[in-house]
Amino acid sequence: MPDHFLGVQQASISFGKGEARVPALRSVSLSFERGTLALVMGPSGSGKTTLLSMLGCLLSPDEGTVFVDGVTVNQLTEPEKTAIRQKKISFVFQAFRLFHSLTALDNVAVGFEIRDPDKPQRMEMARDLLLQFGLGDKLHQEPNELSPGEKQRVAIARALAGNPPILLADEPTASLDVKAGRNICEILRNQVSEHGRTVVVVSHDPRWREFADRTITLCDGQVDQEVKNS
Repeated sequence: MPDHFLGVQQASISFGKGEARVPALRSVSLSFERGTLALVMGPSGSGKTTLLSMLGCLLSPDEGTVFVDGVTVNQLTEPEKTAIRQKKISFVFQAFRLFHSLTALDNVAVGFEIRDPDKPQRMEMARDLLLQFGLGDKLHQEPNELSPGEKQRVAIARALAGNPPILLADEPTASLDVKAGRNICEILRNQVSEHGRTVVVVSHDPRWREFADRTITLCDGQVDQEVKNS
């Protein structure tokens, strides 16, 4: 097995049973280098979210392999996969998935608690992350008091709690206006350029092309095109 940082090799998976069984990915091989931002595009049903779920150790392929930091994760036990997710991977979603009864500060602090329950100074570190994202005046507001762009910034701050090397984002700008969407693009690009994270973004949003190191297009569960962006 090549010592790739993150990716899949000859990965196939289908969903459903019997005659209703439908292939979601078909012999896909992709690797993602450390410190890069990759954009994955394609029509609905092309396998984008399935690929992201595999990279995030949430799905195992029927055939082929998934590797994270050089480890073939689909051969691991569920507790071992959970440990890798906790230490190495974070997710950002279109729907934010914030805890509605918690403030912005508490939402981010939860991220630290999940990764390391014994870590002190969670609130201080959560405050620092929110200040980095220009949310110093929103620390004690709950999600229903925040704009969509502010919610996504809180969600990204929570995802970065514990300093994971890999960030997987599923349509992170889909519900945002032009200004807020561009702000999220810039924040995630900065995580690559300034902090060396590996970011994989699944999106229909063409704005991401400008910020990505390469663009991968999926179609019918296969890689249709792969372009390195200059």
